Amino acid sequence: MSYLEEGLKNSEVLKLDRIVKNIAVIGAGIVGICSAYFLKKSGFNVTLIDKEKPGTMTSFGHACSFADYANVPVNYPGLIWDIPSMLLRKDGPLAIDLFYILKNLPWAISFLKNCNKEKVNEIASSLTNLLKHSQISYDEIFQDVDVSEYISHEENLYLFDSKKSFEDNEYANVIRKNNNVKVRNLNKNEVKELEPNIADVYYAGQIFTGSRHTTNPLAISNKIFDKFLELGGIYINQNAKNIIQKENKIELRLEDKNFYFDKIIVSTGAWSNQIANKFGDKFPLDTERGYHILFDTNEKLINRPVAWSESGFYLIQIHDGIRAAGTVEIAGLKKPPNKKRLAMIERQSRKVLPQLREVKSTWMGRRPTLPDSLPVIGKSQNNNNVIYAFGHQHVGWTLGAVTGKIIDSLSKDQVPNIDISAYAPDRF
Repeated sequence: MSYLEEGLKNSEVLKLDRIVKNIAVIGAGIVGICSAYFLKKSGFNVTLIDKEKPGTMTSFGHACSFADYANVPVNYPGLIWDIPSMLLRKDGPLAIDLFYILKNLPWAISFLKNCNKEKVNEIASSLTNLLKHSQISYDEIFQDVDVSEYISHEENLYLFDSKKSFEDNEYANVIRKNNNVKVRNLNKNEVKELEPNIADVYYAGQIFTGSRHTTNPLAISNKIFDKFLELGGIYINQNAKNIIQKENKIELRLEDKNFYFDKIIVSTGAWSNQIANKFGDKFPLDTERGYHILFDTNEKLINRPVAWSESGFYLIQIHDGIRAAGTVEIAGLKKPPNKKRLAMIERQSRKVLPQLREVKSTWMGRRPTLPDSLPVIGKSQNNNNVIYAFGHQHVGWTLGAVTGKIIDSLSKDQVPNIDISAYAPDRF
């Protein structure tokens, strides 16, 4: 009897014998970590591979919310007419490198084609299909992994800078309501009661009912990763130099050795095309560059994540300070961080919360994004042993666990209990 079979009943052993395979999960962000965890729980031999430490890339620097309310896509009707005014606003939520976007015009055109009402409603419904399973999927992990000290149930607050921005948000509220997301409007006095330290620069607010957030995303990633290792998972901190199909196996050439696997899971975020192309798959994958600034503080200034509509970022009190995280910049993978975006976030953060102290650190991450604002989750069109899990845009942290559960089902050649047709790799 193998180590995988120890302690199992005979019926369970027989079940495992049919499904046990050697699987590599390439990419140790939250999607990859959760996938590796669920696969290992199911009895697979799992190797997690990444040249970076687990949870230290895009999964580290985000706005810390389990944003199961975030079913309104970046695409929205009329966006094309709003882009010029967004770009002219030095403190706006969007920045675009025009030279880069011109080189990637097909992606931009495809993105704008998804901005009509019919497509937006379809996208919102498909996002909701995943988001409504996000909390329960994480809770399944958290039964095994105690992360209670890193989770707060104080609901997320969104502030509007003007009556116009508040009224313009009604379209998003209709989408939320149609998809069973509960939102509660607040007047200025109600906002003040919740967050007395916020400056009087807002018109009104909203609370996303039932939302929660983390005060330390890296600690949660590490806890899940440690459980994966405890269950017998293997981690290789190397870069996959090359990937070759060898009959019924897939050969991964790492820095010092070759490994053979029955299946691979590709969860390498904005870099996923580098692997997909080796199997003849190519996706219209780009990246939204997001930023954060960490302010030093030795006192509690806010009780919950506070979003600022004017500039598109959240302020969050975390374990080592106050993080201001968010915004969108379209500029590709190679361009260095934009100091103007960082300066804008700092300026706007101090406008909202004047008590902020000095800046401790800054960060930039790359959110993988497809033109329809939906992830790619499913088997390769050209190789049944390759499964993709990337492109979660600004909700990657939120969807890590539910994506991991889907990957587990697909690896067993089972039909997931969630309809994943909207995320199919062959939709492009």
